[in-house]
Amino acid sequence: MLARIAAGVVVVGLVPGALWVAGLLPPPEARSDVVAYDSRTTSEEALWREHMGAICGWEQKQGRALERAFRRASTPADVELLFREGVRLGDESLGMFNRLDTPLEYRREARTLKRLFREERRNLVRAIEAFKHARRAAFLRAIREFAAADAKSTQLLVQLGVNGCGNVKPVTLPQGQRERIV
Repeated sequence: MLARIAAGVVVVGLVPGALWVAGLLPPPEARSDVVAYDSRTTSEEALWREHMGAICGWEQKQGRALERAFRRASTPADVELLFREGVRLGDESLGMFNRLDTPLEYRREARTLKRLFREERRNLVRAIEAFKHARRAAFLRAIREFAAADAKSTQLLVQLGVNGCGNVKPVTLPQGQRERIV
Protein backbone atom coordinates (compact mmCIF):
# COMPACT_ATOMS: atom_id res chain seq x y z
CA MET A 1 0.00 0.00 0.00
CA LEU A 2 2.81 2.37 0.89
CA ALA A 3 4.50 1.59 -2.42
CA ARG A 4 1.40 2.61 -4.35
CA ILE A 5 1.24 5.98 -2.52
CA ALA A 6 4.93 6.62 -3.23
CA ALA A 7 4.43 5.76 -6.90
CA GLY A 8 1.45 8.12 -7.08
CA VAL A 9 3.49 10.99 -5.59
CA VAL A 10 6.29 10.38 -8.08
CA VAL A 11 3.94 10.34 -11.04
CA VAL A 12 1.85 13.30 -9.94
CA GLY A 13 4.68 15.49 -8.62
CA LEU A 14 8.01 14.57 -10.12
CA VAL A 15 7.10 13.71 -13.70
CA PRO A 16 5.42 17.06 -14.59
CA GLY A 17 8.17 18.94 -12.71
CA ALA A 18 10.89 17.12 -14.65
CA LEU A 19 9.11 17.71 -17.96
CA TRP A 20 8.74 21.42 -17.20
CA VAL A 21 12.42 21.78 -16.20
CA ALA A 22 13.46 19.98 -19.37
CA GLY A 23 11.33 22.40 -21.39
CA LEU A 24 9.05 19.73 -22.76
CA LEU A 25 5.88 21.30 -21.29
CA PRO A 26 4.50 24.45 -22.97
CA PRO A 27 4.44 27.66 -20.87
CA PRO A 28 1.15 28.34 -19.13
CA GLU A 29 -1.13 30.59 -21.14
CA ALA A 30 -2.45 33.83 -19.70
CA ARG A 31 -6.11 33.56 -18.90
CA SER A 32 -8.33 36.15 -20.52
CA ASP A 33 -11.00 35.89 -17.85
CA VAL A 34 -8.67 36.99 -15.03
CA VAL A 35 -8.37 40.73 -14.36
CA ALA A 36 -5.13 42.05 -12.95
CA TYR A 37 -5.48 43.39 -9.42
CA ASP A 38 -4.88 47.11 -9.15
CA SER A 39 -3.69 48.04 -5.70
CA ARG A 40 -4.20 51.79 -6.03
CA THR A 41 -6.22 52.35 -2.91
CA THR A 42 -6.60 55.81 -1.49
CA SER A 43 -5.11 56.08 1.93
CA GLU A 44 -7.10 57.64 4.73
CA GLU A 45 -4.70 60.57 4.87
CA ALA A 46 -4.92 61.24 1.11
CA LEU A 47 -8.71 61.10 1.26
CA TRP A 48 -8.74 63.50 4.22
CA ARG A 49 -6.43 65.92 2.38
CA GLU A 50 -8.68 65.78 -0.69
CA HIS A 51 -11.74 66.65 1.38
CA MET A 52 -9.82 69.42 3.12
CA GLY A 53 -9.07 70.85 -0.33
CA ALA A 54 -12.83 71.01 -0.94
CA ILE A 55 -13.28 72.87 2.33
CA CYS A 56 -10.61 75.32 1.19
CA GLY A 57 -12.73 75.95 -1.89
CA TRP A 58 -15.65 76.83 0.36
CA GLU A 59 -13.41 79.09 2.41
CA GLN A 60 -12.37 80.90 -0.76
CA LYS A 61 -16.03 81.49 -1.61
CA GLN A 62 -16.59 82.85 1.88
CA GLY A 63 -13.67 85.23 1.49
CA ARG A 64 -15.00 86.47 -1.85
CA ALA A 65 -18.46 86.99 -0.34
CA LEU A 66 -17.00 89.07 2.46
CA GLU A 67 -14.89 91.11 0.04
CA ARG A 68 -18.08 91.96 -1.83
CA ALA A 69 -19.64 92.98 1.47
CA PHE A 70 -16.91 95.53 1.99
CA ARG A 71 -16.43 96.73 -1.57
CA ARG A 72 -19.71 96.49 -3.46
CA ALA A 73 -22.42 96.95 -0.90
CA SER A 74 -24.37 100.12 -1.37
CA THR A 75 -27.10 99.71 1.22
CA PRO A 76 -27.14 98.30 4.74
CA ALA A 77 -29.40 95.49 3.52
CA ASP A 78 -26.71 94.46 1.01
CA VAL A 79 -24.09 94.29 3.74
CA GLU A 80 -26.31 92.22 5.99
CA LEU A 81 -27.24 89.85 3.14
CA LEU A 82 -23.62 89.28 2.17
CA PHE A 83 -22.58 88.69 5.79
CA ARG A 84 -25.37 86.14 6.14
CA GLU A 85 -24.05 84.45 3.00
CA GLY A 86 -20.62 84.31 4.64
CA VAL A 87 -22.17 82.68 7.73
CA ARG A 88 -23.98 80.14 5.53
CA LEU A 89 -20.78 79.22 3.68
CA GLY A 90 -18.95 78.92 7.00
CA ASP A 91 -21.66 76.59 8.30
CA GLU A 92 -21.30 74.43 5.20
CA SER A 93 -17.50 74.30 5.67
CA LEU A 94 -17.88 73.26 9.29
CA GLY A 95 -20.54 70.71 8.36
CA MET A 96 -18.25 69.14 5.75
CA PHE A 97 -15.37 69.17 8.20
CA ASN A 98 -17.46 67.50 10.92
CA ARG A 99 -18.39 64.66 8.53
CA LEU A 100 -14.75 63.86 7.75
CA ASP A 101 -13.04 60.86 9.31
CA THR A 102 -9.85 62.53 10.51
CA PRO A 103 -6.67 60.42 10.59
CA LEU A 104 -5.20 59.93 14.04
CA GLU A 105 -2.09 62.03 13.37
CA TYR A 106 -4.22 65.08 12.46
CA ARG A 107 -6.80 65.00 15.27
CA ARG A 108 -5.23 67.89 17.19
CA GLU A 109 -5.11 70.09 14.09
CA ALA A 110 -8.69 69.10 13.27
CA ARG A 111 -9.88 70.19 16.72
CA THR A 112 -8.05 73.50 16.29
CA LEU A 113 -9.61 74.04 12.86
CA LYS A 114 -13.10 73.29 14.20
CA ARG A 115 -12.57 75.77 17.01
CA LEU A 116 -11.36 78.43 14.55
CA PHE A 117 -14.29 77.80 12.17
CA ARG A 118 -16.76 78.16 15.04
CA GLU A 119 -14.97 81.34 16.17
CA GLU A 120 -15.22 82.77 12.64
CA ARG A 121 -18.94 82.04 12.56
CA ARG A 122 -19.52 83.49 16.02
CA ASN A 123 -17.72 86.71 15.05
CA LEU A 124 -19.69 87.07 11.82
CA VAL A 125 -22.96 86.67 13.73
CA ARG A 126 -21.75 89.26 16.28
CA ALA A 127 -20.88 91.60 13.40
CA ILE A 128 -24.37 91.21 11.92
CA GLU A 129 -26.01 91.95 15.27
CA ALA A 130 -23.77 94.97 15.85
CA PHE A 131 -24.54 96.16 12.33
CA LYS A 132 -28.29 95.87 12.90
CA HIS A 133 -28.07 97.92 16.12
CA ALA A 134 -25.62 100.46 14.62
CA ARG A 135 -22.86 99.74 17.15
CA ARG A 136 -19.82 100.69 15.12
CA ALA A 137 -17.14 99.76 17.68
CA ALA A 138 -18.67 96.32 18.30
CA PHE A 139 -18.98 95.77 14.55
CA LEU A 140 -15.33 96.62 13.90
CA ARG A 141 -14.17 94.49 16.86
CA ALA A 142 -16.13 91.49 15.58
CA ILE A 143 -14.70 91.94 12.08
CA ARG A 144 -11.13 92.21 13.42
CA GLU A 145 -11.62 89.06 15.51
CA PHE A 146 -13.09 87.27 12.49
CA ALA A 147 -10.09 88.30 10.38
CA ALA A 148 -7.68 87.07 13.08
CA ALA A 149 -9.43 83.67 13.33
CA ASP A 150 -9.54 83.41 9.53
CA ALA A 151 -5.81 84.15 9.28
CA LYS A 152 -5.04 81.45 11.87
CA SER A 153 -7.18 78.83 10.11
CA THR A 154 -5.69 79.72 6.72
CA GLN A 155 -2.17 79.50 8.11
CA LEU A 156 -2.90 76.09 9.66
CA LEU A 157 -4.37 74.76 6.42
CA VAL A 158 -1.32 75.95 4.48
CA GLN A 159 1.01 74.36 7.05
CA LEU A 160 -0.83 71.05 6.67
CA GLY A 161 -0.06 71.20 2.95
CA VAL A 162 -3.61 70.52 1.86
CA ASN A 163 -4.08 70.75 -1.93
CA GLY A 164 -5.94 73.88 -2.93
CA CYS A 165 -5.14 75.70 0.29
CA GLY A 166 -1.87 77.24 -0.83
CA ASN A 167 -3.62 80.05 -2.67
CA VAL A 168 -6.14 80.83 0.09
CA LYS A 169 -5.56 84.27 1.50
CA PRO A 170 -6.90 85.51 4.81
CA VAL A 171 -9.67 88.07 4.66
CA THR A 172 -8.24 91.58 4.72
CA LEU A 173 -10.00 94.59 6.04
CA PRO A 174 -10.14 97.54 3.65
CA GLN A 175 -7.92 100.43 4.59
CA GLY A 176 -8.67 103.99 3.64
CA GLN A 177 -11.46 106.49 3.81
CA ARG A 178 -14.84 105.19 2.78
CA GLU A 179 -18.38 106.13 3.48
CA ARG A 180 -19.55 104.99 6.85
CA ILE A 181 -22.16 102.30 6.69
CA VAL A 182 -22.50 101.79 10.42
